[in-house]
Amino acid sequence: MSTSLAARVLSQAALLPILTILAVAQIAPHAATAESGTIACRALETHTDDNLKVTVVVFHQRDQTERSRLATRLHEHSGAMVEVRSGDGAWRRARMVRLKSCFGRGLLLLPAPAPFPERTEFVLRLPPDVH
Repeated sequence: MSTSLAARVLSQAALLPILTILAVAQIAPHAATAESGTIACRALETHTDDNLKVTVVVFHQRDQTERSRLATRLHEHSGAMVEVRSGDGAWRRARMVRLKSCFGRGLLLLPAPAPFPERTEFVLRLPPDVH
């Protein structure tokens, strides 16, 4: 085998693990919805009151296919403690409330400061004892 052909085969072989990692990374956000009790969501608004030390997040589902599932969770578990995970990977406890005036919208109450800004995607999960 010529040197340039061997180098090309080796460089393509080195790319395979990188391509695999990238493919998994693209699937990973969607995997959140496959986890039991989790739904991928998006923050529509965030408001923080530093005096009260509270953050309020208005949110909905990230994917239209999860719309009715989130609506059911909001209806059945309004007022429940939940957990949210944003880009940093840390789970934070929050109180989830259904917005009665907006179908499929929820409200999260969290300790300030806000764990993520508006338009951020995050994962919502109900703790095992809430399911």
